[in-house]
Amino acid sequence: MLEKPTNQPEQVMSSMSEHVMTVQGPISPEELGFTLMHEHLLTSFWHATHRFDLAGMPEDERYIVEELGRLTATGCRTLVDVTPVGINRDPARLRDLARRTGIQVVMGCGWYRDSYYPAAAEIDRRPVDSLADELVAEIEHGVQGTGVRPGIIGEIGTEKGWMSPTEERVHRAAGRAAARTGLPIMTHSFASDIGLWQLQVLREEGADPSRVIIGHADTYRVRSYHHTLLEAGATLEFDTFMWYRPALFEDALDLVCEYVHDGFAHQVLVSMDTCKSEHLSKFGGPGLSGVHDKVVPGLRARGLSEADLATIFVENPRRMLTLTIKASA
Repeated sequence: MLEKPTNQPEQVMSSMSEHVMTVQGPISPEELGFTLMHEHLLTSFWHATHRFDLAGMPEDERYIVEELGRLTATGCRTLVDVTPVGINRDPARLRDLARRTGIQVVMGCGWYRDSYYPAAAEIDRRPVDSLADELVAEIEHGVQGTGVRPGIIGEIGTEKGWMSPTEERVHRAAGRAAARTGLPIMTHSFASDIGLWQLQVLREEGADPSRVIIGHADTYRVRSYHHTLLEAGATLEFDTFMWYRPALFEDALDLVCEYVHDGFAHQVLVSMDTCKSEHLSKFGGPGLSGVHDKVVPGLRARGLSEADLATIFVENPRRMLTLTIKASA
């Protein structure tokens, strides 16, 4: 059984110059181990007015606990849950799942995209600084009395290949919060070159490009787009290719290896984006262990070394999630 981090963040942080914030409190970056950087354990999408399905993760947590058991058996130690406000982020339940299963969970913060913004958030009428202040308050003090603190900002995103005024407001707030706290940012960038716009807005607000992760890079497989982001210092995340037909899955693996061989190994992340019941093993999907079962063997077969794999799954998450603070006297 993995050792669980302490649930007394203030005391631990006072003696640490660097830490990663999990739902159970801060841990040493060296404790992260193999990490999946983009997952969802408790999502609910069906309430959005444009949806006519029941998409989301199962409400019965037995299935999630079972899936996490399979994941920890592979040697994975950490999972980053980037479920934002509006699609069922639940800090207390995430902490409970971490305690019950031994997995280290890092939680995100922020608002998803237009269709999922809660009316109560009043994103269309609040100043950007007000939104940024809310994010910083969660990061520094915890969410709604739970004491659970985010360890990453995101995922935040756009509905289409452009950024709406409210989505731009959220991105600007995220950029300001990142500049104030040092946390990394993860975006939802789907099937277009919107990641370029996202990165531009975040940089305008003071975010460090090397702390920005452009998610779902495998949904827009245009090399010139990817190279522009990489050369700007951003990190690309390949996290949906397990959803596709075998030929497209193989193509995504080829692309990851190409960028590693091109010298961008330190700017590549791979995860699963598990977010619906049908993604779980119980219901015929690849499950959270799909990276271990299929992706890692596929990358090895294409010539990636163990050092390359460690860079993608251990070193890059550790660098991204590590926050440096001043130690107390």
